[in-house]
Amino acid sequence: MDNQKFGQFIMTLRKENGWTQLELAEKLHVTDKAVSKWERGIGFPDIKMIEPLAETLGVSILEIMRSEKMNKQPVPMENAQEAINNVIDVVAYQRSIERKNILITITVFAALVMLIFLIDTMQWEGLMMICLPIIMRSTGIYLIGLSIHRARQKLAYSITLLLGLLALLFPITLFLLLCFAFAIGGPVPI
Repeated sequence: MDNQKFGQFIMTLRKENGWTQLELAEKLHVTDKAVSKWERGIGFPDIKMIEPLAETLGVSILEIMRSEKMNKQPVPMENAQEAINNVIDVVAYQRSIERKNILITITVFAALVMLIFLIDTMQWEGLMMICLPIIMRSTGIYLIGLSIHRARQKLAYSITLLLGLLALLFPITLFLLLCFAFAIGGPVPI
């Protein structure tokens, strides 16, 4: 299913009805941000929303899935097969998003548990001087890699790049601060 074609079709139908994104969103009980994502081609509605979306916009489910209006003649077998394939594509897309969200949740939970153990083992000073610079450097490298990936996909990447550079700057700043602590009147290690 073509994201851009789908989004353009939804936008055209919405405008034909004279609705704003917010008005369509209220009719479907979703946010206007969700409608905006559909129309920009960066997301699909949940599979459960296809039927209410079709009913609200006054088209058939097949027309929604094909992203084009059809005449009211009987539906040829190829069109029905294409619509079924589109539904399968949407379900696969939504499952991949769900898997990604589950993976992110598990990763964050594991990182928090690890952080608790690190704090307990190393105390705050050890965590700040040893673990946090390593974590920040790793985060910086990841965010810079992510921004490069987003730039290649022609998506917004400047904030991700800036956060990555700031994360990389933290360990360097901490190292320089410790090296020149005596010059700024701080404690000097013995």
